[in-house]
Amino acid sequence: MQYKKLDAPVERNQVYEHYRGNRYVVVDIAKNADGEGDIFCIVYRALYDHGQLYVTSIERFTSLREDGSPRFRKIEIEEQNRNSGHVYPTITM
Repeated sequence: MQYKKLDAPVERNQVYEHYRGNRYVVVDIAKNADGEGDIFCIVYRALYDHGQLYVTSIERFTSLREDGSPRFRKIEIEEQNRNSGHVYPTITM
């Protein structure tokens, strides 16, 4: 079996801002077990409301909009402004 080396420009535990202004933290990068080949997805959590968990392909997460701006851009947050002890509630659907 041939494995693809993952070379993603996305960093775990970093905050990214969506072009609409909402902020998310990248939880992890996951492999889609249902797809053929090596298809990787970004797992990210909203930093608003109840901390909803989302997943999307790396290609979509890192894509550019029609005007050339990124869908998500990494933002730097000073360590003293991070709430490292924050625990997000489990969301039940």
